[in-house]
Amino acid sequence: MALNIPWDLFGKLFRNDVTDVERHNLNSWRDQSELNRNIYDEIIEDEEIKQIILSSKWENNALEWEKLLARIDLPKARLSLSYNTLYLVASAAAVILLFLGVSATLLFEKINKSIQQPGYTYIYSPRGQRTHVILPDQTKVWLNSESSLRYAVAYNQSSREVYLEGEAFFEVEKNPKKPFYVQTTALKVKVYGTKFNLKAFPGEKNIETTLIEGKLSVMPLDRPKAANHEIFLLPKEKLIYEKHTDNVSAVKKAISPVNSNKKDAIEPLPEKIAGEENIFLEKNININNEMLWKEGKLIFTNETFAELSVKLERWYDVKIHFENEKIKEFRFTGIFDKETVDQAMEALKLSSPRSYSYKMVFRDIYLTSVPK
Repeated sequence: MALNIPWDLFGKLFRNDVTDVERHNLNSWRDQSELNRNIYDEIIEDEEIKQIILSSKWENNALEWEKLLARIDLPKARLSLSYNTLYLVASAAAVILLFLGVSATLLFEKINKSIQQPGYTYIYSPRGQRTHVILPDQTKVWLNSESSLRYAVAYNQSSREVYLEGEAFFEVEKNPKKPFYVQTTALKVKVYGTKFNLKAFPGEKNIETTLIEGKLSVMPLDRPKAANHEIFLLPKEKLIYEKHTDNVSAVKKAISPVNSNKKDAIEPLPEKIAGEENIFLEKNININNEMLWKEGKLIFTNETFAELSVKLERWYDVKIHFENEKIKEFRFTGIFDKETVDQAMEALKLSSPRSYSYKMVFRDIYLTSVPK
């Protein structure tokens, strides 16, 4: 199992001389798998490893780590770690670190936090891909790009609970005796037999839950006795949870054609839920739009280029650079179906009422204004 750990990029990162392209390449490697993420976090957090890399004393490290990690047979998108596996990896890693003169105490402290828990199954959908999985109870899950799902190996034995980072569409198998729970960083969703979409990307302002059919409730985790603080949704309703209440316009939506020169028409704000400062409810939504991404279609409605660029980066596994800040405010509406990244960028350029140019260098896209 070749990991190709980019040690040279880690060195440049620690010396603060990494370029934007190199930083993107390092992040792309990190996001390829849950295992890469764990290795990345360990290297970044361990000060002793950092000093060894900076002093250029870490020789043949990629080869040694690959020998170590090759003992674990991991599928591409699914990673199951049990107590014994984690402990063996930690032990073998400690031998290498001790051979290099590095204390393994910190490594064991971090690993022990994981091995005190039951084993977990991790499912990760990297950038540029969508992943479809069926859980042990026959619940169907579609993971969007750059999204991950975690659940206990003992899932469905006494309970059904998963942890989501990113976006997923769920078709939950009915089981009245075992409600299905999805937990994000700020919300917990309780469902029975339901189809719904949940979007909870770490870097985005909102968490959104859309009920397609069935029944579910949402529980904010920052409320006292969250289990008793349920907000119920009806089909065709979307709950929007603002992570930061100082962003007054975060839930506004503007709809206008891409080529329209008219002033943007702003829809009424979703209803604020009584007694809640940062939770809103949107009714009678177009549920088809909520499901298009799992069919391979990227939809965007009157979004700024800055907002759209986040989606494009995930969808096509690219990095977009704005060389002129004004371009970030350009707005677009449309749907990409089977377009390549080149076709998508050309379509956006042609549909924009204001001129700009773009240049692609491998997976990096540079946007700049065209002089009048």
